[in-house]
Amino acid sequence: MGVPARNTDMCVPSRRSALTRATIEAVRLRTGDRAILIGAAAIVIYEKVVRDDADLISHRVSAYRKHWLGRIVADAVILTTALHLSETIAPEFDVFHIAMKHLRRNVGGEQ
Repeated sequence: MGVPARNTDMCVPSRRSALTRATIEAVRLRTGDRAILIGAAAIVIYEKVVRDDADLISHRVSAYRKHWLGRIVADAVILTTALHLSETIAPEFDVFHIAMKHLRRNVGGEQ
């Protein structure tokens, strides 16, 4: 009679299963990741289904910028968004952080 076969299912987890778990953890999406993906998908879908090129987002921004006030507002929004997304500006001066802090306190409850 030979040596009985080992039950490998009862052994210490293999390197492969640890690697698999680490990979799953690495690609697990956070809520913010999902929001970015949904926002990007919404823009792609909008740009794909829009019938008139004048309604493309970039063309609308260009149209706003033809007027002096539209240029100021559009450029301010673009700059503010870039500074926010790149975390270049301190949260106490970041318009988006200030707005969300205010909304959470007054609308959705403090978090």
